[in-house]
Amino acid sequence: MKNFTINRKVYKAKEFDFNLVCDLEDEGISLEVMQDKPMSMMRAYFGICAGIGRNAAGEEMQKHIVSGGSFEEMAEAMSDAMEQSDFFRAANKTAETETAENQSEAE
Repeated sequence: MKNFTINRKVYKAKEFDFNLVCDLEDEGISLEVMQDKPMSMMRAYFGICAGIGRNAAGEEMQKHIVSGGSFEEMAEAMSDAMEQSDFFRAANKTAETETAENQSEAE
C-alpha cells in the first residue's frame, strides 16, 4: 500500500476490503455514491486512514489545502488501493451488472 502526506504527516493508505467499505458506509459513503461525492469520499477515507472522525478529518484537510497542499497524493493512493483490491473490483462488477439488469428491465 502507498502512503500519502497531509499536513506534513505521513499516513498509510488502507486496503479497500469489506471492512473498509463498511466503514465508508458508516460515514455515509456507499459504492454507488463515491463518484457523486468525491470530497466526502476523500474526507471519509482520510478519516479512516488517520483514525479520526469526520469533523477532525475535514479540519485537517482544510488546513492542508489552505497551507498550499493538494489532495493529489491521497487521491492517487486511494485509487491504487481500489485497483489492487480483489474485493472492491468484485463488488464494483456486481454493482455494474445489477445496474445494467435494472436498466434492461425498465426498458
